[in-house]
Amino acid sequence: MTELAAPLLALLIVFLCGGLMALVLTITIVRVTRGRRPREQQIAELAARLDGRERVTIRMVELGLSRPDLYGVANSKGYGLIEHHFGKYYEFVYAPHQGRPWTTRN
Repeated sequence: MTELAAPLLALLIVFLCGGLMALVLTITIVRVTRGRRPREQQIAELAARLDGRERVTIRMVELGLSRPDLYGVANSKGYGLIEHHFGKYYEFVYAPHQGRPWTTRN
């Protein structure tokens, strides 16, 4: 029985690692393709995601917009923009009473 368990365990590990790699690759491809859509479409989708929630986070790879575009959309919806370089994501913080420009955090 133990001589059959080792190959089955190895096969299970291979399938799990392969499935995990396929999942990561699929998520990466989806995020990169989102960032290559037309500018107007990305701006409209970003504006729709900024719907009044206190905080909204979006991965940098999902947006192919320039900083002025990001700031303009955030400011028009009452959000402040924080750019997190270490985690590679944008954080939009709802602050309708403050007209602060975007900031950068490492």
